[in-house]
Amino acid sequence: MVSMVPVAQLFARDVPELSFPEGMDVLQLVWCPMIHPRDQAGAALPKLYWRSEADVLATGVLRDIPTPQEGEYEEEFMPSPCTVSPTPAVEYPNWDLPQELWQTLQPRIEELEERFGMEYTLFACALQNKVGGYPAWNQPPDWPACERGHRMEHLLSITPEEDLDMVMGDLGGIYIFLCRQCPDLSYAHRYDC
Repeated sequence: MVSMVPVAQLFARDVPELSFPEGMDVLQLVWCPMIHPRDQAGAALPKLYWRSEADVLATGVLRDIPTPQEGEYEEEFMPSPCTVSPTPAVEYPNWDLPQELWQTLQPRIEELEERFGMEYTLFACALQNKVGGYPAWNQPPDWPACERGHRMEHLLSITPEEDLDMVMGDLGGIYIFLCRQCPDLSYAHRYDC
């Protein structure tokens, strides 16, 4: 059995723009660091846990984080322990613009790309670990829908960053999506590399 790897832990007090379920104030993301060919994403398998900090502290904090043994993980999906400092940012969709809007904005986008010498995505989307906003798709958008057919919202992105010492393909990332319309808060992920 391979140990799940802690990837992110967010507290409601640090991310006020993120809506937590009632009575919960901690969001934990862990994943299995193996490549799973049968999974649609073909990458690490994430799991989300919404918890109450008081309940976590009452049951005791795990001091020794389980780690997979050699050969039980893919190097590119093993984050290094670090802390983050949330910084608010304004983002815009990149590949997600409706076709009519894209056609209207295309001359302006091309002008901005030429003026700044970079692709639209680089100044429209935060290409880093983030909560909310838009996925910075490298591939065409692939928004998941829940079992009831609701389009899920982007919850968070885990991307290859120096602090985490992860590569994850060609500068892609794993995007986690959530359905707030369903009572069980179903979630899905996409690996975009």
